[in-house]
Amino acid sequence: RNVMTTILAGLLAAWASPVWAARAQNADFESMPPMSYTGMLRDANNAYADKRYDKAFTLFQRSACAGDKESQSAIGRMYLLGQGVKREDLVGYAWLKVAAQVRDLGYQKIVDELEHAMTSAQRPIADQLGKRAIDLYGLAATHMSCQPYASRGGHILDTIMCTPERNGTEVLLRRCVPGALP
Repeated sequence: RNVMTTILAGLLAAWASPVWAARAQNADFESMPPMSYTGMLRDANNAYADKRYDKAFTLFQRSACAGDKESQSAIGRMYLLGQGVKREDLVGYAWLKVAAQVRDLGYQKIVDELEHAMTSAQRPIADQLGKRAIDLYGLAATHMSCQPYASRGGHILDTIMCTPERNGTEVLLRRCVPGALP
């Protein structure tokens, strides 16, 4: 009996260790059904279209932290325009920089234009914020997979579709780090 108890305890410890490690590793992630995630993206776009910028910002920010490139671009533009949030040009740039990780020409163009418009004093601050945003909310940190997509069917790739990592029947979304970007 003692041998069997020892073996079972060892097997349980060996099984539990990776499970607890995975749970600890996922402490920075929230789990939700895929339909809730797509609903959040839809609600963010609808709120923005209806000029309810406070609500749109909150929803876009949540999905931007999760690594969705279109949401990151939306948050960047909202910071640049002061929509639903205090205008912060360099923070807007940082969000656009992390969105541009996917090498989308539209994202790249606006990042390049912003970089050329910066003063020599702004550029190092912007570079630091951009690096911080990529470290926290880039593809590697969020485990998001993003691909060009034809939203209207056909062959014209006109949008970026991002898919979160799955955990069984749910998706894992990176949580926002409070105070990470000023």
